Amino acid sequence: MKNVTKLIALVIAMGCSNLVIAQIPFRNYELNRSYEVFQMKKDRLKALDNTTRSNFSMYIDYSTANGDDLGYVWLFNSNYQASLGDTGLNFIATTIDNIAGYTDGSNPTGSVVDYQALGLWNQYPSSLSITIDSIYEFMTHENNSGQMDYLNTQLVLADATGKPTSTVVWETTDSSSQSISSNGNWLGTGNGFALAYAPNYTTTAGQKVSCVFNYDDPSKTDSLGFNAGCVDDGSGGTMQKSNFKNSYMRYTPNIPNITLTSNVGYGSPVGSTGWFEAQNWLFTFLIHYDDVIIGTSDVNENLSVNSVYPNPATANANVHFFVENTSNLEVNLVDVSGKLIQNIYKGSMAKGHHDLQVNTNNVPSGVYMISMKADNGNAVVSKLVVSH
Repeated sequence: MKNVTKLIALVIAMGCSNLVIAQIPFRNYELNRSYEVFQMKKDRLKALDNTTRSNFSMYIDYSTANGDDLGYVWLFNSNYQASLGDTGLNFIATTIDNIAGYTDGSNPTGSVVDYQALGLWNQYPSSLSITIDSIYEFMTHENNSGQMDYLNTQLVLADATGKPTSTVVWETTDSSSQSISSNGNWLGTGNGFALAYAPNYTTTAGQKVSCVFNYDDPSKTDSLGFNAGCVDDGSGGTMQKSNFKNSYMRYTPNIPNITLTSNVGYGSPVGSTGWFEAQNWLFTFLIHYDDVIIGTSDVNENLSVNSVYPNPATANANVHFFVENTSNLEVNLVDVSGKLIQNIYKGSMAKGHHDLQVNTNNVPSGVYMISMKADNGNAVVSKLVVSH
């Protein structure tokens, strides 16, 4: 095996039944991946330099956040060749485009925290910059050829809709001439393992990235299965689509183009017993970011916010900021859904340091955002907590 230091084998208790329908993946019972991952979380956090860490660190697992209670393993090969009998599934990816649900390390299967509790203006503010510290991927693998199989992970830029593009910003490849699953098979008890990587990639403000996994078996005699979650309907299918529509797939030739996994369903008629709704791939991401002020200056370096005080505020809060050039300035107080609560200021603002007062006497207790925009710059957003 090559690059074995990057391969972290996690024993996951899995059993497998027959296929639900002809094209449906194998079902995995007792998909208890959280315990091992969150032990890795503790070890990884200890290794982070506290002088460089951002204010907030958390795991994002869209599958667990969706309330999934079991998993399926999908036979997968990036290099699809129908003439050689390859599986049709040849593209999988998940985009980090939503901080509205994540797995809490202290209660991984029972705690979902939305963006309001995280001090964010919406699911992914346009000024948000995140660092992707670690990636965990859950799969199975069987090598029969004795030749090298290649397992490649990429971070690629996502387009405006969240769909992964071909622009690669980070990647790594592992290879193995042996079965990585401890049981030597891609199915059965002891088939599960996880790959763990630490890209430490930091996005620019508002940039979204997708994690793409690729597998190439040159011999065409080996097998890899990638895991995905589902909400069990009790009849061998899934009862709902994912709440997080950010996983992607391509199932040649039935689905020739990259599409949202949540668009894919199997069964007849729709919604019948055993109907299968494809859901989220089992990627888990450790990210961190500063949640105190989301964007301290605009892209033009013209408007910068120095402080919001007192915070929490009772009757009044003060915003101290600097304007590099005389500009038209608009300042609004909005709630976490983006609804305007009050206009604080609109007009010309001279160059220099300034203070604005926000009257919170009639504002209900809660989390709000102060949005400031000067001329053609982007909005600079700061969190304000009101507590009466």
